[in-house]
Amino acid sequence: MAAHAALPGLAARLLALLAGGACALALRHYPLGHGWPGLLFAILLPAYFLLLCWRPACWLFCVPALLPVLDLAPWTGWFFLEEIDVLLLLTVACGYWRLGAVDQPAAARLSTAARACLLLCSLAWLIAVLRGVLPLAPLDANAWDNYLSPYNSLRLGKAWAWSMLLLPLLLRDADAPALRRYALPGMLAGLAMVSLFALWERAAFPGLLNLSSDYRITAPFSAMHTGGAALDGYLALSLPFAGLWLARTRSRWQAALALLLLALALHAAFTTFSRGLYLALAAAVLLAFWQTLRTPPGTPRHPPGRLPVRKLLLRLLLAGLGTGLLVYMFTLAGYRGLLAAVVLFAASFVLAARPLPWRLAPASLLCALCVQGLLASWWPDGTSLHGAGWLKGPYFLFLLAAALLACALWPGKAGGKGPGRLGLAMVAWTMLACNLVWIGWHWAGPPALLPAGLVVLLAMLMLSNGRVHPPLWRLDRASLSIAGAAGILLLLAIPVSASYYATERFATTAFDMQGRLRHWRQVLAMQPADWSDRLFGMGMGSFPATYYWHNPGREVPASIAYAEEAGNPGNRYVRLASPGYSAGYGELLRLLQRLPVQPATRYTLALDARRTGPMPVLQVRLCQRQLLYAQACVNIPLRLHPVPTGSPVGAWQHWQHYEVPFDSAWLGGGSWLLRPPVQLELAASGTATSSVVEVDNLSLRAPGGEELIANGRFTQANNYWFFSSDHHHLPWHIKSLALHLLVETGWCGALSMLGLLTLAGLRLLRRATRGNQGALACAAALLGFLVVGLFDSLLDVPRIALLCYLMLLCALLQPVRSPPALESAPP
Repeated sequence: MAAHAALPGLAARLLALLAGGACALALRHYPLGHGWPGLLFAILLPAYFLLLCWRPACWLFCVPALLPVLDLAPWTGWFFLEEIDVLLLLTVACGYWRLGAVDQPAAARLSTAARACLLLCSLAWLIAVLRGVLPLAPLDANAWDNYLSPYNSLRLGKAWAWSMLLLPLLLRDADAPALRRYALPGMLAGLAMVSLFALWERAAFPGLLNLSSDYRITAPFSAMHTGGAALDGYLALSLPFAGLWLARTRSRWQAALALLLLALALHAAFTTFSRGLYLALAAAVLLAFWQTLRTPPGTPRHPPGRLPVRKLLLRLLLAGLGTGLLVYMFTLAGYRGLLAAVVLFAASFVLAARPLPWRLAPASLLCALCVQGLLASWWPDGTSLHGAGWLKGPYFLFLLAAALLACALWPGKAGGKGPGRLGLAMVAWTMLACNLVWIGWHWAGPPALLPAGLVVLLAMLMLSNGRVHPPLWRLDRASLSIAGAAGILLLLAIPVSASYYATERFATTAFDMQGRLRHWRQVLAMQPADWSDRLFGMGMGSFPATYYWHNPGREVPASIAYAEEAGNPGNRYVRLASPGYSAGYGELLRLLQRLPVQPATRYTLALDARRTGPMPVLQVRLCQRQLLYAQACVNIPLRLHPVPTGSPVGAWQHWQHYEVPFDSAWLGGGSWLLRPPVQLELAASGTATSSVVEVDNLSLRAPGGEELIANGRFTQANNYWFFSSDHHHLPWHIKSLALHLLVETGWCGALSMLGLLTLAGLRLLRRATRGNQGALACAAALLGFLVVGLFDSLLDVPRIALLCYLMLLCALLQPVRSPPALESAPP
């Protein structure tokens, strides 16, 4: 079957020209003139085009790698048409042009059932998009920058449209070797960049070890400016592939890199403090474990024979005891005690798989105790060398013993297995155990001796593994990978789960669940009773507008809009509406722009403002902010003029000019790598009744007269301006993937998507049972995504929805059948 048989060459060429023209048109209007991200994007796009010309299948790597991180909305202000859309337009243009020009056999195919499911989903999607966007609204300044706009339907609907446009390219390029060669590294590259971004955000804002702060990371996902779970959904989709890479590694360096990536990704996952994500990761691990047990012996990538139940139970019991003791150790001896216990367990795990010379055990023990006593006498009270950090006695000697153990086990001529080297390793292990007890006592005194002693006792029990027949584990690649992953998991999970904020989050689970159920009941109450709305949905992307106008609590969420002067159409300004809540003040909606502010510098803010409604307040400040949760703010002392007594109605609705000098204080300081970004914030607040403040001609000038604000006159509407709702997220999200589908696409959309998920899931599980590790990772990823979707919408973030749809399409692909052998023609 040729690729152009499903899509005629002329149609492919026409679609390629349309996509190329749309890409050029988007770049013509795209705001690229403020900040370094625009320059980066301007370099990336032509480089990507040249890469597609050189290796057309490289889009399988670039799209999953760039989907999560190519997000410049906080700089550009554009979130209806995003950078990834421009990249996908270029992908479609190059890919379809080649489809129409090259007679290339298809790499994969779709079954009849898969085609039927995709057709039903596409019809439901089309109906939901039309119901959301019709009747067409005027294409004014608020059409493409406001969630209340009917064109929000196109923003949400583009994810499915992109997946269908990329489907012919998948059928051409996405055979199993290409997915292993391109798509898997692309997923891993995206996960690595997101994890590094999360690590930077934690270091720049609350601090890496500050787990008591209620700061929750957003990483590069600008869609979280109104809440949601974009980061949670992405990590649920991508983390299983880090485990897949670790399971498939064939060299030490690849295994080390895989463990490093797993550590970074798990750190990002745990520091989201998302209970839904924790549950999703647990579900994915259980699925992988269950499928591994169900895999028949003799299948590819599966060892011959099943794992004995007794051996499995002993492993689980040992792991459970170790986890419990690590938790006990952490509660009394803190991070240092936990790390020391993990190192001792790791040393025991490695030593227990070696043929230890037990006849040398008494001599090794005596030698170790003597050396430990002599060295400990150097630091009798642990305060030598001025007590500086790890140079304290117990820490220094523990590191010395660990280094001695590593040298004894380092592969050499004897491969680290000679009696002399193993005897030295036993000496080092004994010193590790002694210093572990010393660390516990140094940190918490006598109460820590009991958990430290229990840890040493379990480590000694692990050393007897070599004397069990057959042993519980061996030093093969699989055992080392599992042990390394488990160690990383425990080192991250135990401190995070014991932190103040995580404890508070879990303590309020029942209360938060009641609030979520109440919100879901309100969502259903807002759905019209008309049969067509129940069957086909209210329209894709319609929920924010529906909540704004029809929420049962009669709340008026804050809003931001751009308007033009009635008598002067060329004069555009921004209108900030404060929230109105019957129960009190609501969440402010903050207009944001990133600025290159210098510390301890005198700046001058100037603006024109006018107001309507009951005494609104205009809040203006500079804050350290990534996306949500502003920190270390400098308030600009701006006070709107009071209404003069006896003024006629409407007299105070004229523009008034303000100029306020202020000092930037600490903002903009710090090292360039960990310097938190600084953003200007504008927000309208007031009483329980909504009121409006209008702002124009906004300017922020440095002492030399340099203008820092881009588009301060708002002539380009939302260009370079973004916004955020830091805490109150219910007006923007349904907070349930299933309910989101049911309300916005109706029963038709929900059932068709359910059919697609069921078909893809069954095929993945069938392949996983036959030993296909990639299918198992994909199934675990989709399961985790759905578990996160129990409590968040997810599909209202186009880039996350697109990644999910592409994963579903890859799950539905089947290899092309070989053509039957032609019978030889008669002579």
